[in-house]
This record gives sequence, structure tokens and C-alpha cells, in this order.
Amino acid sequence: METKSTESARALALEIEQRLADGISVGPETLHFFSSTFSIESPAELGALLADPEESDTQTLLELLFTPDEAVRVGLETAIEKHRCTDGDSQRIVSALNRKDLAVPINFPAQAGNLTINPPKDLLTTYVLGLNITLRLPAPLLEAIDRNMARRDGARIKAVLRHAPVKLAEPICSFFVRLVEHAERSGKYIQPDIALCLAIFAEQPATEDLFDLFMAKKRRLLQQLQQAARFEKQLAADNMETLMLKGVRMPHIDKEEARRSIARIDDICLTVFEVTDAQLQIPTDVNLGNFSNRDDLDKAFRILS
Repeated sequence: METKSTESARALALEIEQRLADGISVGPETLHFFSSTFSIESPAELGALLADPEESDTQTLLELLFTPDEAVRVGLETAIEKHRCTDGDSQRIVSALNRKDLAVPINFPAQAGNLTINPPKDLLTTYVLGLNITLRLPAPLLEAIDRNMARRDGARIKAVLRHAPVKLAEPICSFFVRLVEHAERSGKYIQPDIALCLAIFAEQPATEDLFDLFMAKKRRLLQQLQQAARFEKQLAADNMETLMLKGVRMPHIDKEEARRSIARIDDICLTVFEVTDAQLQIPTDVNLGNFSNRDDLDKAFRILS
């Protein structure tokens, strides 16, 4: 007689089997990696490399292909949540799939065709473990997402949070609940906000004061913009070779992305904490002045342009 856990594993294995039967898509980033690293741009070229007994990177390529990307994770999220798998179910699913002798198409873009692979057990293990099926999101967070998000958007957010680089314990769980609830009221698309939040949390996962964590990130971004502004001023006076001889290093920063992140941090903090820092005052030789709202923040960006 099947236990509830075994039944869940069997049901999810069928869902995963169907997903694999539909094939694994070679996305733009993967194709670029194949092309730039191995000069692979077609199924035939990939097949030739995988069949080469002297090729040392075969396993790396296969593991890359069989690591679920975001589209796969989102597509399976509803099934993963429904079947509520527990410890041990991952290996049950791998074993069930391994008994099927699967043929998995590797689908290249732009109608370039496909290559069929019969994945061994280790690749099936890579695929199943990459879905993180045993993790359960906190109930308050699931309820907030289900109550406030459209089904497709909710599945995408759940999949992102399932693979979060930090534990979704308190106070992070309550943080995301407030963010999700406000998004529904404002009609705002919040996936970029969630991605930024997770990146910030991952920098200091043990921090309890989340507001201070966001403000510290904002200050670092402002400092980087200031460094970029100083460098551009120096570059206007001297050429690059002279600056290098003086030991001046070029800042590595995407200024537009930094500005977007700063504005996003302010929006997030106003949403969740209902406050942001009252002024942007950092010791610097670039005069920022005193700023307290979005118009003033735009003024600061103009100064740093």
C-alpha cells in the first residue's frame, strides 16, 4: 500500500517526466556560453562534442543542461507545491524516472533542431535536486501570494523564493508578506524588487535590522556613484594611461543600474517600513546637499552624472 509520501513522489515524478519529454530548451545565455567556449551553435556540434571520448568537459556541459532554469522551476512550481514532497521523495522521484529510460530532446533556438539525450541517473539527480522540491514556503507568505497575486505571477514569485539564497524565517518572511500585499494594492510588478531584496539579504544573511541593511546598501551605492563621478572628473583632466601610472583605478559600476537600485530601495522601504532615510549625507568631496524625497534624489543623481 502506498504511503501519502510515496503517492506524492509518484505523482510529481509523472509531472517531471512530462516536462523532460517536452525537452530542455537551450536559452540565449547557455547558447552564448556554448558558442564562446566550445564553438557550439547547433545540435550536431553539441552531439559531436558529447561523443568525443577525449573531451574533458562533457559532464560539465550535461550538468549545465540538466540544471533547471527559471522557466522550468516556474512551470513545475504549482505541481511541487501541490504534492508537498518530504525528505526522501527526491530520490524516489529520481529512481522512478531512471526506470523509464527517458529520451530528452535538447531543443536549440531559432528552429535549429534538437539532440536527444538518454540521461543517466546522475543527471536526473541534478535535475530533481535543482527543483528544491522538499522546501516549504512559510504559510503566511504562501497565503499572501495566493491572496494578492494572479496565478502565473504567484507561481513565478514562489519559484524565486523557493530558491532564495537565504532562509525565509522572521523577520524576512513578514517583510515579503508586506511587500506582496502592497503590490496587489498598487498594481506594481514586484519581481525585480524581490530579486533586489534577496541579493541584499544574501550579503548579510544574519542581519536582524532589515531597514538598516537596506540603508547600508543604499549608502554603498551612493559611494560608488561618487567614486565614478570623481574618476570621470579626473579622466577629463588626464588620459587613462596617466591615471593608471598614478595608481587611479577605474570604478566598476553600472551607473544606471545603481541609480535604479537606489530608487527601488527607497520604494521598498517606504512600502514595508513606511520610512526611508531623511537625507543623503555622506562625507565626500562631491557635494550632495541634503535630500529627503524622490525629487531631491533625482537632483542627487544629476549631481553625480
